[in-house]
Amino acid sequence: MSHDRFRYGLIAVAYGLGVILFFNLPAIWLPGKHFPLWSFPRVSTAFTLPTAALVIVLIFKSLAKRDPLRRNYERFRLTYALCLDLAVALAIGTHLLILSKLMIYQGMVGRWITYVPTSLIGIILVLVGNVLPRLRPNNTLGIRTRWTLRDNSVWMKTHRAGGYLVFIFGLVFIVWTFVDFMSIWWVLGPGMVLTVAGLPLLSYFLSKFGRSSSPRTETAAKEN
Repeated sequence: MSHDRFRYGLIAVAYGLGVILFFNLPAIWLPGKHFPLWSFPRVSTAFTLPTAALVIVLIFKSLAKRDPLRRNYERFRLTYALCLDLAVALAIGTHLLILSKLMIYQGMVGRWITYVPTSLIGIILVLVGNVLPRLRPNNTLGIRTRWTLRDNSVWMKTHRAGGYLVFIFGLVFIVWTFVDFMSIWWVLGPGMVLTVAGLPLLSYFLSKFGRSSSPRTETAAKEN
């Protein structure tokens, strides 16, 4: 199965689940509040994340075609495809988490269902942590700061550290799911902050205070 078929198939399944729940769940989202069938909360809950996953695929494929560093993609083509697969799977996993919470509120299933998407998200994070260090400089995926794109060594060190961080984040996420699920957000919040804000900050410190190394050899001007 090609990567595109996997991504679009996963998105189609997510849309299908959204449609089923959209028409079958009672028009109740919060206690004491009633929302009509075509209200924004119902539509957004059922279809926002599958649509986001589809947009991610289309945007990233478009950016890759126009990336000045596109020749680098030959060095990590399989890693790039896997990262895009995992990004889609992460969005769909989050979608499943929201839908599972809805099913619990409506008494359709037991609380056990919430362990499935959170475990899936943790596994995806572990896989991302494994493939992140294999990315090479590009303008589409990875920790793309002016410091990582300017210096190949900074790129490599930042993504190696990011790989360890996301791998540990995923493991803790899985373990905490079964230890104390209700406080899982205390793991998700700091993990997201360290990943989204900490890694770009790390690239700055590596560029400013780390030993200077070989600058980026794949220059956009030379490739075009």
